[in-house]
Amino acid sequence: MITTYRYRIKDSGSTKKKLLKMANGVNFIWNFCKETQSNALKNKPVKVITDPKTKKIYYTPYFFTQYEMNELVAGSSKELGLHSQTVQAVAEEYITRRKQFKKLLRWRGRNSLGWIPFKSSGIKIVKDVVQYNKLKFRFWNSRNLPIDAHIKSGSFAQDNCGRWYINITIETKNNLYNKNSTSESAIFLSNYKGIIYQNESDSVKPNFSSKLIAKIKKLNIAKKKRVIQRKKDKLKEKPKPIGRKEKKILNKVANIKQDLFHKESTKIINNNRLVITNEIIAAKKRIQSRNSFISTRLNVKHFQNMLCYKALRAGKVVSIVSNKNLSLVPFQCCSLQSQFILRKRTFVCKICHKRTSFMTSARNNLFLAAKHLLRIGHDTP
Repeated sequence: MITTYRYRIKDSGSTKKKLLKMANGVNFIWNFCKETQSNALKNKPVKVITDPKTKKIYYTPYFFTQYEMNELVAGSSKELGLHSQTVQAVAEEYITRRKQFKKLLRWRGRNSLGWIPFKSSGIKIVKDVVQYNKLKFRFWNSRNLPIDAHIKSGSFAQDNCGRWYINITIETKNNLYNKNSTSESAIFLSNYKGIIYQNESDSVKPNFSSKLIAKIKKLNIAKKKRVIQRKKDKLKEKPKPIGRKEKKILNKVANIKQDLFHKESTKIINNNRLVITNEIIAAKKRIQSRNSFISTRLNVKHFQNMLCYKALRAGKVVSIVSNKNLSLVPFQCCSLQSQFILRKRTFVCKICHKRTSFMTSARNNLFLAAKHLLRIGHDTP
C-alpha cells in the first residue's frame, strides 16, 4: 500500500529563512525550464520523425524530454543550495505536468507557495529530525512511520498561512484498515443535517465554537453592508484580496471539517463491509473575493470521495444510489403506496394527511435499500 504521511515542521527562527531560500532556488529552476522550452519552440517549432517501417513522415511540436531537460539543469545544485536530486525532480515534474496539460506552464514567483521536492536518498529521518542537504529540520512527530515503511519520495510544502510541512510518500505491506468487518450500513448525506446513520439519533455535525460562529456572523454582516453600498453608489471596482482575519477563519472552518471527515470515514470503513450512500452533485466553487461569504455548510461531496478512496484501499464496497431512483421508490407511510415521482418538495399522505419532505422520504428509501429490498445504483470499487 502506498500512502503519504504529513508532518508540521517547527519553522520558527532561521529554519523558515532556509526553507524560503531553497524554495526560491526551486522557482528559479522551474522558470529556467519554461524559458528554455519557449525559446526552443521559437527557434525550432516542429520536430520531424520518420517511421522506419512505413517510412512516413510525422510532424510533432519540439518539446524536451526528461533526459534532455536533466542534462540542461545539471550542475546548478551547489549555486542554488539544493540537493542534486531536487534539481532533477523539479525538471521531471515540469515535463510531466507539461505533458498532462499540453501547454507551457505558468511562471513561479513571489506569490506562489513554497515547494521543495526530494527523492528517497535525499533525506534521512531519525525520530523527529529530518536531515536534508546537510541541514537539520525538526517536526512534530504526531504518528510514527510503520516498521516496514519504504520511503519513495516526498517534499517540503508551504500552506497559504506561511506554515511549512513535510510530506513523505511510503510503501508498506500492512493494511491501515480492518478487513474482517461483515456488517452493512446506510448513510444519508446532507449539507444541512450532516451525516445521518441508520438511526436518526446518530447524526454527526462539525462542532464549531460559539466564538468562531460570532466572528463569522460579524464578517458576513460587514460584507453585506459593503455590497449594498456598492450597489447604491454603482461602483465597478475590482474585488479586494482576502484579509488576514478572514483567511484565519476560513482555514479554521476547513480544518474542523477535514478532521471530522477523516475520523468518521475511517470509523465507517473499519466497521462495515458494504456502505450505501445517496448520490451528491458537486456544487460550483465560489470565487473567494470580497463578496463571498463564509459558510459552515458541509462539503459532503468531498466526504463521499474520501469514503470511496478509503474503501478502495481497504478492499470494501461503497454503493451510490441516485436521487432519481430514491424518489421513484415506493414510500411507506400508513400503508405501502404505489410508485410516485416527487416533483414537489413535499408529499401528503391520502390516509393520514401526514406531510413529509423529499429529504425524509429519500432517507427512508435509502435505508430500505440497505436491507437488500432495493438494489439500485452502482458500486464502487
